[in-house]
Amino acid sequence: MVAALRRRGVDAAILTSNDNGPGVDPSLPLGEWCERQGAPVLAFPRWSPPLRPLREFAVTPGLNRWLASNLHGFQLLHVHALFSWPSTTAMAQARRAGVPYVLRPIGQLNHWSLRRSAGRKRLLLRLIERRNLASAAALHFTSEAERDQAAALGLATPSFVLPLGVEAPADLPAGPPAAPPTVFLFLSRLHPKKQLEQLLEALALLQRRQPAAAWELRVAGDGDPAYVAGLQERARRLGLTGHCRWLGFLEGEAKWQALRQAHWFVLPSASENFGIAAVEALAAGTPVILSPEVAVAPAVAQAGAGLICSSDPSQLAAALDTALAGPGEPMRAAARSLALSRYGWAGIAEHLEHTYAALIR
Repeated sequence: MVAALRRRGVDAAILTSNDNGPGVDPSLPLGEWCERQGAPVLAFPRWSPPLRPLREFAVTPGLNRWLASNLHGFQLLHVHALFSWPSTTAMAQARRAGVPYVLRPIGQLNHWSLRRSAGRKRLLLRLIERRNLASAAALHFTSEAERDQAAALGLATPSFVLPLGVEAPADLPAGPPAAPPTVFLFLSRLHPKKQLEQLLEALALLQRRQPAAAWELRVAGDGDPAYVAGLQERARRLGLTGHCRWLGFLEGEAKWQALRQAHWFVLPSASENFGIAAVEALAAGTPVILSPEVAVAPAVAQAGAGLICSSDPSQLAAALDTALAGPGEPMRAAARSLALSRYGWAGIAEHLEHTYAALIR
């Protein structure tokens, strides 16, 4: 987003912490500007209590000190995330400095998310987050479905819907082979919300119904080591070991190669306010199999760029059975066309620039 804005002449930059899940990103210089993928980035160290149950209460004092000294030099702050120290405190600082801010809640106002750690989130909403939401110049939702779910809070804050974008490399690797096995790719953060368990159960059903079928599941992504080990053990118990390849975290060229060389991208998630990995698959020309809870599902269905089905294992197994025949070239072409026409960064950045300009007049 920032790189696309900068190509349009917007002086945008990223302020962040070095938080990286259970650990920190050791490659990020701290307290000094660096460049990542065409975007200037300034990162500060995360500090969290040494007790694992308190890990989520991470703070970034350096980020707040920098904002206190420098925020007045900016016309607008675009905040990404809710219920998180850097974003929560930055919005309060922006109000004190008189700097307007846009908030993208990244799905944290979806029903599924609000039910997780519900007591803590209700408390934070009451103490500060509702004021943060109400005082924003605008709320940025990435899909109509996300905005509809947030409406339950009864906020009067102006809002707009603008999806995230994708930039596929021009020289994509060759597509999947025409011969079996059919390759299903799951590429995402390994987290219970993504419901990989449902996919494994569905594939076990498929294997019982079609024992001679040739298929392979490639799992790309990482997560809590104990959770990942549990997923692998579940696959073993279901008799899927010979059909599964665990690729770990992929990025850059390796990610695009995995997307392009799959017949189908599969994401049976319980809740996705957008679904950027699915859009990246579309950009690679790989049709998708999505649950209706993935926000881009209606666009995929309308474009004929994939299959939409429930994450219930029996229904998902039926969809996977149909998918064994492969998506066909017309569907692959529809997938790439949808990604480039609707989710290209150039058009999204232009819209965002105009939105920014309207908010700071």
